[in-house]
Amino acid sequence: MPLIPASQNGKDFQPDCSVIIPVYNGLEYTSNCIRKLLDDESAATFELIVVDNGSTDGVEHYLRSLQDKLTLITTGQNIGFARANNLAAGRACGRYLILLNSDTIPEPGWLDAMVRAAESDDDIAIIGARLLYPENRLIQHAGVAFTDDLKLLHLYEGFPEDHPAVNRRRDFRTVTAACMLVKSDRYHQLNGFDERFVNGFEDVDFCLRAGEQGWRVVYEPEAVLLHHAEASPERHQFEEDNSILLTKLWRHKLTPDLNRYLAEDGFQLEDSNGSSRIVSQGVDLNKLFGQARAVLKDGRPGEALERYLEIYRLAPVEATALRYLAEIYERRGELDRAAMMLLRLSRLQPEAEVLMKLADNALKRKDYDRVKPIAQKAFELAAPDSDLRLEALAIMGDGAFKCGTPDTAAGHYEQALAEDPFHLRALIGLGTVTLSREDCRGALELFERALAVNPHHGRAILGKGLACVGLSRRQEAADLITQAFTIDPDNSWALASVLPLLSEQRRLDQADLLLENYIKRYPDDPPMLLARAGIAYALGNYNLSRKLLDQVIADNPDYPGAVDLDRELRRSQQQPSLVAEPIPV
Repeated sequence: MPLIPASQNGKDFQPDCSVIIPVYNGLEYTSNCIRKLLDDESAATFELIVVDNGSTDGVEHYLRSLQDKLTLITTGQNIGFARANNLAAGRACGRYLILLNSDTIPEPGWLDAMVRAAESDDDIAIIGARLLYPENRLIQHAGVAFTDDLKLLHLYEGFPEDHPAVNRRRDFRTVTAACMLVKSDRYHQLNGFDERFVNGFEDVDFCLRAGEQGWRVVYEPEAVLLHHAEASPERHQFEEDNSILLTKLWRHKLTPDLNRYLAEDGFQLEDSNGSSRIVSQGVDLNKLFGQARAVLKDGRPGEALERYLEIYRLAPVEATALRYLAEIYERRGELDRAAMMLLRLSRLQPEAEVLMKLADNALKRKDYDRVKPIAQKAFELAAPDSDLRLEALAIMGDGAFKCGTPDTAAGHYEQALAEDPFHLRALIGLGTVTLSREDCRGALELFERALAVNPHHGRAILGKGLACVGLSRRQEAADLITQAFTIDPDNSWALASVLPLLSEQRRLDQADLLLENYIKRYPDDPPMLLARAGIAYALGNYNLSRKLLDQVIADNPDYPGAVDLDRELRRSQQQPSLVAEPIPV
């Protein structure tokens, strides 16, 4: 076991590493991080030292329950990141110190990769890791560069994790201490972090001081962790003071290096609409965008997709390419890929419109638990008088209903309708909730209000049809649900709802046509294959019925209803003069 429990530490042998985690609240993040460390299977041994900076949200109780596994230092107040690390470093026994944020999730092999890098050269004092945003696995940290005006920039932030530019070991002047290995003796020779910095830039100052000693600061891409960046409370509270101090100490000694790193990787900075973007050298993005748009307009989405993917490869933080890729994947029904592009776009442009698309995508993918937090953020970002606020409320309602909380859903819909009594999505959503409560008249009124806004909206027509079923207006219901299915021919639920109505009204030819068209699109849908086999039997078309039934039985001989239909078919084919009676669908 790589973890050396606190009860054994220092008694038998020295651990390779001392993992130091300062903690101030954030129970969920902290417990996830420590749980991952307790299960770590690295070859390198390590002790775990946690500094509780006066937590009050339950972290303190959680940490006390683990005192047999870790060394717990309790400060009673928030003494800051620099002081907490220095305090823990004074208690550490490892040859290497691993400074780790509590909002990180280490991935397999992370620790061994850092130790290998540290042991590859005695001049290396500090190792930084490859940090990824958890929601989309884009680069959060792959080293830090200095811009022309000497501002700090996480190099290649937002790039895909597998991009060649972020997958090679290289030297930097500074890396982040969200996950940082420091050789223990070097840490103490530098007197640790400068405690004048409070929760910011202490790692930058520390790395620069290491560089002044002639020691190397290295980024190691094989050490991979997820990082919930900005999860720590109050992390920006002292940003201005920290920045002033860093400038005072180092500005006269610093020079820009961003363009050098970009040139090494075949990139350059390009101005676009008042901002800069990273683009492959010698590439005319405007020309490439023009060609891609022309292909898409010409009705060749497959070719357009390839062109936009090429643009994204050449400029991995280009928002426009991501927008088009998400849109094309959505049209193609590739919802998971569309979601990935929207996630990447939301990191570059965390705007209400983008988040709304992401929430809607989550609904379509049936990832219902993610709908509300995304839509809630969109609601908060939208302008007070924006339609996006109301749409966000309605999407939150849709997600709540799908999660089985209709009362919560109704609350979101009603809040939207209080501001706009004819908000289409909210009307349809509240109608659906009302229908689930078996208030068919109330639901009918809501769906009719929705149809006054858009007479051709498939969900509203379907809702009205289902309300009519509950009110025993069955012929009208059959017509409405058939119309809704015609508008949305992928809606198997609408088809399943209308088939019994058409069957009881002896409209079997119409039912057969709907099923035929659906099965052309979805030839491997057993319930619909069996339903059409039953309709074909009722119409006396035994050969078609047998063919469809055999297709169902081939995959599942015990499929419910298949045995009964098989028996009826055998009996009818033995007595061809009998007139078949319709069987329930």
